Amino acid sequence: MALFNKRLLYRIGLYGLAGIIAFSLYAKANVQPETDEEYCKRKGMVKIHDRFYKYDVYEHNEMKPIVDMLSQECNGDPYCEINHTYQYVLKIPYKESTTDRNPSDVINQNGGDCDEKSFLLATLLLQKQYECLLVTTKDHGFIAVHVPNESILKQPVSYLTFNGKKYYIAETTLSDGYIGQYNNVNPKEVEGVFDMVTKKEIALEKIEFSLPHDLILSNSKR
Repeated sequence: MALFNKRLLYRIGLYGLAGIIAFSLYAKANVQPETDEEYCKRKGMVKIHDRFYKYDVYEHNEMKPIVDMLSQECNGDPYCEINHTYQYVLKIPYKESTTDRNPSDVINQNGGDCDEKSFLLATLLLQKQYECLLVTTKDHGFIAVHVPNESILKQPVSYLTFNGKKYYIAETTLSDGYIGQYNNVNPKEVEGVFDMVTKKEIALEKIEFSLPHDLILSNSKR
C-alpha cells in the first residue's frame, strides 16, 4: 500500500472521516481569496475597467525577424519604423474570432479582430521600445502610440495626452489609414486606457483627448 494511503488511513482512524472532512472545509474556507493581481499573473490576463483581457503581448524576441524586416529600410527613423509596422498590421484582414488568437495566430491565419490586431501591433512596437496605450470601449479596442518625431505625421491628427506625452491613434481595423487618423470613437465611449509598458490601467481623468476641431463639434452632438 502506498505511503500516502497509509497516512490517510491513519488520520481517518485517529480523527475519524467526519473530522478530516471538517478540517478540509475549514482550511479551504480560511484560504485568503485570490486578488485580481494574483489572478492576472496566474492566468496571463490584465484587468481593464473591471473586465479581464488575455494579455497576448509577447515580451521576447519571437517577433524580432518581422520587426527587423519592417525596419530595415528606415535607418533608425522612429516614424518610419512605427508607420511600417502599423501599415503591416493594417493590411491583415479583419476577421471575427470565436477563440482568442495570439499575435502569431493573427499572422499565420492572416486575420484578427480589433483586440487581436491591436495586441499584435503592440507586440511589434514594444520590440523596439515604442510606448503605446490600449484604449477600450464597450465593444472595441485600439492602440495609441507615442511618435518621437511627430512633426512628420499626416494631418489632421487625433491623439491622447498622458503625462505630457502625445499618443496618436493607430486604428487597426481600417481598410486604409494613417497614424493619427480619427477612428470615429467618441471619447465619451472610452471605458478604459491601459499602459502596455507598465501593464497598468490609467485613470481616465489623467487622459486628455485631442481631435480636429470639426470632429470635436460632431462628437459633441452624439
